[in-house]
Amino acid sequence: MFARLRTLLQFDILFFIFAFYLITKGIIRREDSFLTAESGLGYMLGIVGASMMLLLLLYPLRKHVKLLQHFGAVRYWFRFHMLLGVAGPVLILYHSNFGLGSTNSNIALFSMLVVAGSGLFGRLFYSKIHDGLYGRKIELAELQKSLQEIKSEMSGASAVTELISSFEKRALHGRSLISAVVFMPLSRLYANIIRRQLLANMKRQSISQKALLEMDKNIHRYFRLIIKVADFSVYERLFSLWHVLHIPLFIMMIISGIVHVFAVHVY
Repeated sequence: MFARLRTLLQFDILFFIFAFYLITKGIIRREDSFLTAESGLGYMLGIVGASMMLLLLLYPLRKHVKLLQHFGAVRYWFRFHMLLGVAGPVLILYHSNFGLGSTNSNIALFSMLVVAGSGLFGRLFYSKIHDGLYGRKIELAELQKSLQEIKSEMSGASAVTELISSFEKRALHGRSLISAVVFMPLSRLYANIIRRQLLANMKRQSISQKALLEMDKNIHRYFRLIIKVADFSVYERLFSLWHVLHIPLFIMMIISGIVHVFAVHVY
């Protein structure tokens, strides 16, 4: 299973690199391009790219249509959704020859680019609250259970109790979303400072080297898990907020795309 996931991730990395290469090449060579949006290959790329963007609707439909739920796991639908969300915009950028056109086409183009950019942020947030990009969702309760197990291993170390409790309260304290995002990088800094203080404290107490190494290992694991729990909560809130914003952006893209196609073929 892990070998398959690793293969899928490697393919996706190569896919994104190739997409970035195509975009870069298209921008550099746009003056030499023979593509036109009105006819030929350029026109066909627009049709295929727009069709791919419409197929993005299959992923949200899968959640609500029981028939579709029998065809593959959610992670594969998400992967298909993600790849289409990159391939479609690349084809449409070539369709437009990386340039601007009429007002309605510009609105459709920028709407698509906003949705594609939003999708990349969504992919980031999704990966942070799942065990691997295509794995099962990590439950916060599982992380907190592991946290308690490690904490019980250190229960006899009175020298670490006060500082660790202080860090835990600070890291897991309820904050506004902006405050929580700002605190994320600071939590790593606080963890390193407190860890150094604890090690210095334990060295002064003439603790054996073996016990010192074991305690440092547990402290490191504990701090890392506290940070993971705190980060999980932040990314879950960010993903929920992103989901609320992404849907109207997607609807706006579909409407502007339909208007563009209608305007092109009618006028």
